[in-house]
Amino acid sequence: MAMRPQKPQRPAKSANDTPMMRQYMSIKDQYPEAVVMYRMGDFYEMFFEDAIVAAEALDLTLTSRNKNAPDPIPMCGIPHHASVGYVSRLIEQGFKVAICEQMEDPSKVKGLVKREVVRVITPGVILDEENLDSKTNNYLAAVLPLTDDDGDNRLYALSCMDASTNEFKGTEVLGSGALTGEIFRLEPRELLVAESLEAEFAKLKTVLPSCFISAIEDSHFDAVKAVENLTEVIGETDTAELFAESALLGRAAGAVISYIRATRPKDGLPRTKFTRYSITDHMVIDEATKSHLELVQTGDGQKKGSLLWLLDETQTPMGARMLRQWINYPLFDTVAIRRRLARVELFFDDATFRGDTATFLDSIADIERIAARIGMNAASPRDIGVLRNSLLALPDLDDLLTSCPAPDSADVLGGALDRAEDLSAALVAALVDEPPVSRSDAGIFKPGYNTALDDLVETVSSAKDFIASLEARERQRTGIGSLKVSYNKVFGYFILITKSNLKNVPQDYIRKQTLVNGERFITPELEEWEAKVLTADDKRKSLEKELFEELIANLQQHIPRILAISARIAALDCAAALATVARKYNYAMPRINDKGIIDIQDGRHPLVETMFSTVPFVPNDVRLDVDGERLMVITGPNMAGKSTVMRQVALITIMAQMGSYVPAEAADISLTDRLFTRVGASDNIAKGASTFMVEMNETSTILRSATRDSLVILDEVGRGTSTFDGLSIAWSVGEYLHDAVKCKTMFATHYHELVELANIKPHAANYHVAAREYGEEVVFLRKLVAGGTSHSFGIQVAKMAGLPELVVQRARDILTSLEQEEPKTPTGKVPQKAKQAPQLDLFARPKPSEVERIIKEIDINRITPLDALSLLTRLKDMIS
Repeated sequence: MAMRPQKPQRPAKSANDTPMMRQYMSIKDQYPEAVVMYRMGDFYEMFFEDAIVAAEALDLTLTSRNKNAPDPIPMCGIPHHASVGYVSRLIEQGFKVAICEQMEDPSKVKGLVKREVVRVITPGVILDEENLDSKTNNYLAAVLPLTDDDGDNRLYALSCMDASTNEFKGTEVLGSGALTGEIFRLEPRELLVAESLEAEFAKLKTVLPSCFISAIEDSHFDAVKAVENLTEVIGETDTAELFAESALLGRAAGAVISYIRATRPKDGLPRTKFTRYSITDHMVIDEATKSHLELVQTGDGQKKGSLLWLLDETQTPMGARMLRQWINYPLFDTVAIRRRLARVELFFDDATFRGDTATFLDSIADIERIAARIGMNAASPRDIGVLRNSLLALPDLDDLLTSCPAPDSADVLGGALDRAEDLSAALVAALVDEPPVSRSDAGIFKPGYNTALDDLVETVSSAKDFIASLEARERQRTGIGSLKVSYNKVFGYFILITKSNLKNVPQDYIRKQTLVNGERFITPELEEWEAKVLTADDKRKSLEKELFEELIANLQQHIPRILAISARIAALDCAAALATVARKYNYAMPRINDKGIIDIQDGRHPLVETMFSTVPFVPNDVRLDVDGERLMVITGPNMAGKSTVMRQVALITIMAQMGSYVPAEAADISLTDRLFTRVGASDNIAKGASTFMVEMNETSTILRSATRDSLVILDEVGRGTSTFDGLSIAWSVGEYLHDAVKCKTMFATHYHELVELANIKPHAANYHVAAREYGEEVVFLRKLVAGGTSHSFGIQVAKMAGLPELVVQRARDILTSLEQEEPKTPTGKVPQKAKQAPQLDLFARPKPSEVERIIKEIDINRITPLDALSLLTRLKDMIS
C-alpha cells in the first residue's frame, strides 16, 4: 500500500495578480490536495506547485507565465481532448485531480469567464470508463477503530463503495490482523483514515502496493454528519437501522459518502442500498493464503498464472468482476454452494445452450457501470446508446433461458429475465443510432422525438442551405468565379474576395477585414441568415441539453432495475464460464458435506496441469477427516511435488466452495470456514522481517485463528532457524493442531523425525511423495503414498541443479560422516541436549583415515619382513 504523493502546495497570493490568477488561486484554495486542471480555451493549464508536480509526473515541458517578471509563475498544460490519458497517469501515481471547467461561452462574455470545479478524480473515485479496469472493482474504503480498545481486542469498522457500480457495503472485524486480511481480500484502490489516526494506520502501507492511503479531516467521520450524508443515499430508515446496529460502522460508511460527495460538487449522489456483511459469511482467506495460492494474481503481480486467469471465460465485465469476488469470497453455506453448482451443471451438460448463452452475453455491455454513471449524472449520450443496444438483447436472452429443456431449469436459472422492453423502446425512440460522445455535441435525438427541437433543426438546416446557395448566386451576380462564403468562430460567416477581384465588389458589400491576398465582406442578407443559424443553433444545443437531462432523470428512476438485470446477467455469465472451463479441462462436480471430511480422488493442480501441459500430470488421492486422519505428515525429496499436492487440495477446496467444478475424478469437500497456508520462504524487507519472522508470524496467525472446521496447509515450518530449534517448533506446532485445534492439516516437512508423530497421535498419519533411485540418479514419481521416508535426496537434487561435481562429492562424504550419528525423535526418546556437529569446510582436504595414519608412521628402513607381513594383514582387515 502506497502513501499518497506529496500534496501540491497552495501558491502565495500577490496584489499584482491578474483577475484570472486570483480566480485560479481562489479555486485552488478549495482543493489544496488536488492538482487543479484549469480550463483555458482548448487546454487545461496547471500553475505553481501543481505545474511542477504535473510536469514531473507526466513528463511535460515546464514553462512559466510572465517570464519577464521577477517571480515568473511555473505552468504547464495539456490539450483538453487528450486529458483522459494524462489524468489516468496522475491517478495511477496516487494524485487527486480537480477538473475546473469554463461555465460560460468565452465568445459571449466580456471579461473573466466563470469557472468551477465540476469533479474531482481520486484513485478510489473514478467514473470514466477509460480510467477503470473493466474486470476489477474500484473500491473506496474507510476504516475507523473503536478507540476504547486496543491490540487484538480492538474493533474496527470497514466500509467501502465502488462509485463506478454503486455497490456499498461494510463490516466489523476484531483485531488488526483480521482488518489487514479483509483489506487485502477487498482490494480497495484508496483507503480513508482520520488524520488523527494517520500514524497508526501507516503500517497498512505494506498490505497492497496499488492502494493509496488518504488521511482526511476527522469531521468526515462525525456521527451527525454521517447520518445526514447516509440519509440522502440509503434513506432515513436504513440509516437509523445501521446506526442502531453499529454506530461505528455508520460513521465509517458516512465518511465514504462524505468523501465521494466532495468529488461531485455540482451533482448529487444516487440512492443505493448499504449491505452489512460478516467476514464469517464466507470462507476466510487471509493475505498470506491469498498470496501463496496466487488466487487473483501471481507473486510478480501478473494475472496470467493465477486461478482467476484460468477460470475467467466470462463474456461481460460484470461477470468478470463477480467471478473475482467469488474467488476472494468462497461461500460458507451449503445450500448456496449447491445452488451455484446446479447452475454450472446445467451449462456443463448442454454445450449448445452454453454456446448460445455466451453469444447473447457477448452483446451486452457494462450496464452496471453505465447505471452508476447515470446515477451520478456522468453518463454521456454514447453511454445511453450502449445501454439501449444492450437492453435490446435481453428479450432474445430471456427467450433462450425460458426455453432451456433441462429439468428444473426455471428454478436453477432464476426464472424469467426482466426484458426491459419499455426502457429499450423509449431509448430507441429518443436516440439516434450513433449518439455523440459529449453532451455538448448536437445530434443526440432522433427526428420526431421533440417538435420544438425538430423546428430548430429545420431552421438551422434551411439557413445553412441558404448560405450554401448564396455562394453560387453571388458568383453569378458579381462575375467573380473565385468568390467563397466561409465561416470561422471569430468572424462568423463572410464572403472572401481575392485582391485581383476587388474592383468587381458590389456596393452593398460591407468590408469586414483586410487580408494579405484579399478582403472579407459581409452583406445585410448574410448577416440576417447568420443570426438565424447561430440563434437557432444555440437554442438547439440548449434544448438538447435540457432534453438529455430529462432523459437522465427518467433513467435514474430505473437504476435499481438496471442493476438487478446486471446482477442476473453476471451470475449467468460466471456459471457459464465455470462450465466452459470444467468442460475444457475435464473437471468434476464436487459434493459438499458438513462431516469434516475432504476426500479427493485423482486430484490435480489446476494451474500446474494447464501451464505445463506438455508433461503428464500425476493425480493424487487425498483424504482428511477430523474424526479420522486429520493430520497428514508428508515427507519426501525436494522437487518431488509435496507443495503441489497441498496447494491443489487448497485450490480444490476454494473452487468447490465458490461453486465451481474441480480438477479431480471425484471430490467430497467439507464446508471449510477458514483456509490457512504457510508455504514458501521469503524476507519482507519492507516490514523489517526476516524469513523466519515472516514464517513465525504466519504460523502464529494460523494457531490463533484456526478452528475445527478449518483447513491448514503447512510447508516446511521451522526451516528458517537452526535444525534443533526448527524441529522443536515444527513438532510443537503439529501437536497443537492435532490436540488443541483438531482441524484438517497437511504438514510437509524435511524433519523426518516428525514421522514419529503418527506413532503417538491417533489422528496423525505419515505420507510421502515417492521417488526412485537409480545409482546416483533419482526419479520423482509425483505420487503421494502412505508411510514416512527418511530420505530427501538433497544431494541428487543439488547435482540436478548443476552444483560443481567437487562440491557434490564432498557433500556425499560429509553426509556419510553425519549419518553415523543416529537422529533421535521427540517421543520417549526426546533428547534433552543435542550435540551439534562442528562446522565443516566444504573445500578442505579430508582428514586422513586410520589406515593412512598407520602407513604414514611406518619406518620402512627398520621394519622386518615378518612385521611387514603382520602389518599388511592388519591393514587389510581394517579396510574390510
